Amino acid sequence: MQSKDNLAKDEHVTNGSSSDGLIHRENFVSHGNLRVWVQARNEFGSVNSQEIVIHTQDIIKPPPPTAVSIHQDPLEIHWSSICGELQLSVGLCDVRYRTRDHQNWIQYVYNLSSSFAVMEPQPNIVYEFQVRCQCDSSLISDWSPSYTIKSAESAPVGEVDAWWDCGQLLSSFDCFLNWKNLSVSQARGYILGYEVKFCYNNGTVQQMNVSTDDPSSLFLYDKMKWRLNLPLKDMSSVNVSAYNALGATKASPLPMPTSGKQANEPTIYLDMNEQNLTVSWNLPSKFFDSVKQYVVQYKECQPGNSFDWIKVDKNQTTAFFRGAFKRYTSYQVSLFAVSNFNEVSQLAAVRGYSVQGVPSRVPSFGTSHFSGTGVTLFWEPVPSSNQKGVILYYQIGLNTQKVYNVSVTPDQGNMTFKLRDLSPGQEYKVWIRAVTVAGPGAEVITTFKINHDEDYVYLIVTVVVLAFLCLFGCML
Repeated sequence: MQSKDNLAKDEHVTNGSSSDGLIHRENFVSHGNLRVWVQARNEFGSVNSQEIVIHTQDIIKPPPPTAVSIHQDPLEIHWSSICGELQLSVGLCDVRYRTRDHQNWIQYVYNLSSSFAVMEPQPNIVYEFQVRCQCDSSLISDWSPSYTIKSAESAPVGEVDAWWDCGQLLSSFDCFLNWKNLSVSQARGYILGYEVKFCYNNGTVQQMNVSTDDPSSLFLYDKMKWRLNLPLKDMSSVNVSAYNALGATKASPLPMPTSGKQANEPTIYLDMNEQNLTVSWNLPSKFFDSVKQYVVQYKECQPGNSFDWIKVDKNQTTAFFRGAFKRYTSYQVSLFAVSNFNEVSQLAAVRGYSVQGVPSRVPSFGTSHFSGTGVTLFWEPVPSSNQKGVILYYQIGLNTQKVYNVSVTPDQGNMTFKLRDLSPGQEYKVWIRAVTVAGPGAEVITTFKINHDEDYVYLIVTVVVLAFLCLFGCML
């Protein structure tokens, strides 16, 4: 690229292979004409482009424009530039904007004059605007500082995501109502409160208003979920709707869940760590005909507030939770089906751990019944609060001779195991311990001895017979 300043009569050459070039400020003077052309050259010769003339007094960069007004409804911004003060005519302007929850600018609009309006903005969302302008024949300005405004509210849409917490045994006498905040896109404004309608089995209907600013002490709120801290009894269904100043959501009934053994109980698979829980399941194809959606929930088995749920489409067989799952703590994951008739039934449940540890020792261990050369052992299983993992089996060791692995079933009560073919008169030491994937727990030891019961019986019978014969002989 070559340039020549008409006042200085100097010619400056910039060599390179790129498609643009830079003329440094020291190579031209203000208020003059700068002639610029490009020359392409190879081993066979050269050719020059057309020459352009730049008036150097026009090479200015104005400051960014200033917002004059911003309107909420419609969502519109007006601005003014400094071109008039520079005695230049106003050129074109560009606008870019985004919502506050986006890091990147989501929209650029070019060739504007002095205002811009967002068509159909999201309700009750903070928008951020920046503007840049150029004066006629000047460089374009930098982007202005950000200007923010919240769009107008609108009536909420969708439905409140409500669900039951019925404990681990799904007893309707211990069910607590829970619901989640509407998403920002659903709320479309400030949620003033919730209308809750309780429908009882006898046909009675009770209504309750829950204010978000001053809720009743019966409700617990953790900034994300609401919970009625009162067990509901004899209930057929509830309806929950949210409202703001402009309207309310549609209220749909949430029936009480039912339990029962399924003919084809699905298998639930857990992939769990301290940050995430992924739940997957498989179901027979016949389930799809009557199911509207599935609900997956998890609940901390020990006393605690860790409880959440996700509703998924009937064609989905995976659900994902993000949370803080405690180490060595049992969580029950349950799968429910909501039918096309709005009936809720539990399909299956399984327990899992984010991290498993070595279990505690069994609370009690002893012998309960002796029979010939055998003995029955009994023990109380490790309580769920002390298991620290899924108990795979219990190990029983007899002296140094044998080790037995005794399988377990969930929620099993007191357990027994029979030892056979023992030697009378010998003292035995037997121990027991629980085993998880993390390894075996501490042992509990007891001792016992098989007595010579049969020998004692034979001796007593013999003595009695001899005594009888002696007595009979004396009488003769």
